[in-house]
Amino acid sequence: MTLYTFGGNPAAVLTDTAGNVIPNYPVNVRRAGSGELVTALFEADGTTPIGELRSNPATSSQPGAIRTFTIPDVRAIEYQYLDAHGNPVTWYEAAREIAPTALDASSAATAVAEDAQAVAAAAHTAAAAAQAAADAAQGTADQALMNAGMPGWYVVTGAARDGSTDDYAALQAALDAARPAGGGTVLIPPGRYATAKALTVYDNTVIYAYGATIKAIGGGGLLHNYANTSEAWNGYNGRSNITVAGGTWDGNAGTGPGQTSGLHDVMSFNHCRNITVRDVTILNTSQAHALEFNAVDGGRAINCRFLGFADLSPGGTRQSSEAVQIDIAVSGSSPVGAFDGTPSKNIEIIGCYCGPSDRLGAFGRFVGSHTIAAGTYYDNITVRGNVVEGTLAEGIRGYGWRRAVIEGNIIRNTAKAGIVLTVPNPSAGYSLNPDQIVVSGNVVDGAASESGIRVMGYATAQHSGVRITGNTVNGRGSGSANGIQVECCKGPGVTGNSIEATGSTGVYVNQCTDALVSGCTVTASGSNGINLTDSPGGAVTGNTITGTAANHGITVGGGGDSLISNNHIAGAASAGIRLSTNAVRCTVTGNKIRKAGGTVATVNGISAHTSATGAVIAGNDLTGNGWTAAVALLVTGTGAVLDWAGGTASPGHNRI
Repeated sequence: MTLYTFGGNPAAVLTDTAGNVIPNYPVNVRRAGSGELVTALFEADGTTPIGELRSNPATSSQPGAIRTFTIPDVRAIEYQYLDAHGNPVTWYEAAREIAPTALDASSAATAVAEDAQAVAAAAHTAAAAAQAAADAAQGTADQALMNAGMPGWYVVTGAARDGSTDDYAALQAALDAARPAGGGTVLIPPGRYATAKALTVYDNTVIYAYGATIKAIGGGGLLHNYANTSEAWNGYNGRSNITVAGGTWDGNAGTGPGQTSGLHDVMSFNHCRNITVRDVTILNTSQAHALEFNAVDGGRAINCRFLGFADLSPGGTRQSSEAVQIDIAVSGSSPVGAFDGTPSKNIEIIGCYCGPSDRLGAFGRFVGSHTIAAGTYYDNITVRGNVVEGTLAEGIRGYGWRRAVIEGNIIRNTAKAGIVLTVPNPSAGYSLNPDQIVVSGNVVDGAASESGIRVMGYATAQHSGVRITGNTVNGRGSGSANGIQVECCKGPGVTGNSIEATGSTGVYVNQCTDALVSGCTVTASGSNGINLTDSPGGAVTGNTITGTAANHGITVGGGGDSLISNNHIAGAASAGIRLSTNAVRCTVTGNKIRKAGGTVATVNGISAHTSATGAVIAGNDLTGNGWTAAVALLVTGTGAVLDWAGGTASPGHNRI
């Protein structure tokens, strides 16, 4: 059994988002990588078990710090505690033994600390004095560790840490120190920092800022991978392999003294590979984006919080600004070039929260794109497990995204669509046909306009391979949004979704080919439950529709050659199923229609426009409604086949 040592260092301190220490608070320890809870914790002596690990009490000379402790056979850990809102906060720490040179340099001071702690345990009458000696000695050990030149570690020193004095020089000095060594780990100890200029991070650098708050007191944002706007790279050849772990990064947007009001990203990474931003809180962004991935291959935002946005632009033109922008290197998209049309790809946004801050409202969008180049896609985009609240436009907007997965997100009270994927208008010279779009397991609550979920193309720029499945959409009975909308797509599948209280149609399929709408539950829609328009070859099967405030349970118009089968419809306002203008050669079979169940009674079971020719309407159950055959089947004049032998006499092989 090998013991590894943790805690007792400048980063092992519990703080809130304002940088205040949190004393006497329970902390869990998990094995890094697997997340397995570690319960076999021992004091620094390696033998005394720790029942519950807590931060130092307020009476300690290091309140909120985590004392030195050991764990057998675990080389790296993640601390975890719950913040004031019950959200888990985690950060990573490697064992001291991973850097033996630094431990050797501080071993003498650490021994003093251990001796003092032993005295404290043995002599209760002198406990207070012994603990004070231990704290002082441990402080000496920490300082020795910081100054010992731990290989690859660079600690920010010399900062005022009062949240108002400009600490740019101290912060940048640590980042600069890592550069000639080819990279390293920059530690920003807990505290409150201010900077009047954006910091520059170089290749192969990890920034640990847990417990630190870095606030902008000048324009230009807080952290970039470029030093000035004269720098430029092609492709993904800029400064790469960068991780930002922890910290509160405050863009400090506003028009008051010391605040920032310009158009700038809080964090921006350009023309690079392998960028990870995790456990970070970004506050109070002015006009632009909290986090920008521009021409990035392999960008990740994990377990981050994006809080507060101010549109301080003249005329309020930044209402659609994203918290996380996935961007392309074209003129106007970034302060630095080259503007060679390099798109971002292989992007993951996972486990984040986006909403208002304590003093500013929400962003225009949580994540998205709004710029593209002809013939170019944003490829392999994943947005999973995030919570989005109150955006001024859409929650998530994929623009020219291909091979995209949007999964397991909770999106509430957006002014426009909760989730939208679209492409530029081909008339402007673009020709994009994205494929492999999966929108799965999301909860979209209260989208005020457009649709809860929508995938939108053009007649000559169509999406293919679209699957919208297992989502829950609730319109809250207000606004004008559809539940789910697909337009100009090839073979889209809308399956297994739950849609409730939409202002307009539950599921709207327009100008698609071979669409499938199956296994959906649509309740209390403002208009049609399901509407298939100008979409030949569609199949609407196995859905349950209850209550439409207007129009029909299922309506098909134009296109033709559609199958409407095995649906259960109750309480549609007009007809349970409607074959509208030019809905030719449709088959309607196996459906069960009841006039009760909604806010109004259904007028007709199945109706068809005179131009809806060539229909087969047979095997449907219209019983229990008190309808005559002429009311249950309002299809005269269409020449519809009503029985399997080819007969046209009503009710044919339909039960009324």
